[in-house]
Amino acid sequence: MSADGPGLGTKVSRGVAWAGAAQAIIAIADIVSVFLVTAYWVSSAEFGLVAPLLPFYTALDYIADLGVSSALIQHDDHTPERVSTVFWLNLLISGGLFLALFPVGALVSWIQNTPVLAWLLIAYGAKLLIQNLYAIPFALLRKELRFAEVAKARVIAHLAESVSRVLFAYFGASYWSFTLAAITRAFVFGVVVQMWHPFIPKWVFKPRDVIEYIKFGARTATSNVLYQVYTSVDGFIVYHWFGAEAAGIYGLADQFILEPVKTIANVVIDVAFPTFAKLRADRRAVASQLIKFTRLNVMAVLPYTVLLLLISPEILNVGWLWHGHDNKFWTAREMRLCVDAIRLLCVMGFFRSLGFLGPPLLDGVGRPDLTLRYMFVAAFTVPGSFMLSAIVLGPHIDFLSVAVAWAIGYPIAFAVLAYLVAHTIQLPLGEYLRATWGIVASCAIGCGVGFGVDHLLMDAGDWLRLVAIGGSALLTMGLLFVYWQKLTPRAIARSLRD
Repeated sequence: MSADGPGLGTKVSRGVAWAGAAQAIIAIADIVSVFLVTAYWVSSAEFGLVAPLLPFYTALDYIADLGVSSALIQHDDHTPERVSTVFWLNLLISGGLFLALFPVGALVSWIQNTPVLAWLLIAYGAKLLIQNLYAIPFALLRKELRFAEVAKARVIAHLAESVSRVLFAYFGASYWSFTLAAITRAFVFGVVVQMWHPFIPKWVFKPRDVIEYIKFGARTATSNVLYQVYTSVDGFIVYHWFGAEAAGIYGLADQFILEPVKTIANVVIDVAFPTFAKLRADRRAVASQLIKFTRLNVMAVLPYTVLLLLISPEILNVGWLWHGHDNKFWTAREMRLCVDAIRLLCVMGFFRSLGFLGPPLLDGVGRPDLTLRYMFVAAFTVPGSFMLSAIVLGPHIDFLSVAVAWAIGYPIAFAVLAYLVAHTIQLPLGEYLRATWGIVASCAIGCGVGFGVDHLLMDAGDWLRLVAIGGSALLTMGLLFVYWQKLTPRAIARSLRD
């Protein structure tokens, strides 16, 4: 691997292991809490009010940080004065953004004719101020490759979010429970990160000393904001074109597939950016590490998307029966539409598992300008496909037209990203394809086995179908991973250390 040799490889291996365990816990807790809240306390129309906002919250997080914290990871010329300056700069930006959310919230509410959206955005502004508790120490933990502490802090904070989301909903907060839970997560995360990496800023503010940080961070933040916008505008388009009920159904599908895929992919992304930054002087090592990370990401994401493709009807049906046939929140028709949306969005699982690694690689090797170029392309092609599909296909298949649009716009953006990555690091495409096709084929075979069992048990009950279809597909993929692809835990750890 480069000069850092086995030491860096061992840290990366342990980092992936810790991040993997953390993200698995987070993903399960998040899905369970969202399912409970929407099944018992929040109707489809109520969830439709907040669902389009949830992905945009992350965009606000990036704006409040301006990417300067990422510059702390990428640069090696820190001083206590520079780090403190970054803190005060972040505080000024987040404070200004909090004030800006008052007119912005009013504008959004006016456009969507929904006054509560303004108050939801303003409330989230409080979270932007709270995140200054952890922005700097969190960046320093990642730079120091202390992935165990990062993973533990994430688990504690996200479990607090999931539990508080259920409690807020139980006590009558309805759709407000999602925003209040996000604020809770930020506070808990700040406390935990400060415990493991205490940081008290100095009373110094020298913005000239961090000009390079600001330049790097501004491009990174712009890229991240564009990413969040183009991947999140689908919810607003569904709400605007098809109404709150449709937005709630689509939002639940998003929470089941696209958000978990993002969470699962973070298993590697949390480790990828600081690793690529460490290896940036050795492009061959960067390419080799990208191949290893890609195999891990595909192996983590594709089985999940295959399972949802196969058994999402049984998952939702079982949950609906738990609540009883007189469910006043979600009807059988809404569940069927949600399943259709989930299955359409599953098609994007493969591309998303590959695309997540491009931006941290380009940023890590010092080319955030290329990441920004890709984001501009995606910011036009993907939302454009949403609107075009809503207009052309909407009269025929309603809000599902927006789910179909993902398969039109995103592959174009992905092709641009793939070219930029391959050209920047002279990626050996033959080696890359040889390393990944077997994992994809294993998942395809597992999917085929699952469909076969689905056909055999067509008239069986939901519980039997859930276990038999999901179990057969998962067992098939697992056996192929181990005996064909040689992807045992020991082999994965060894490959990361090589």
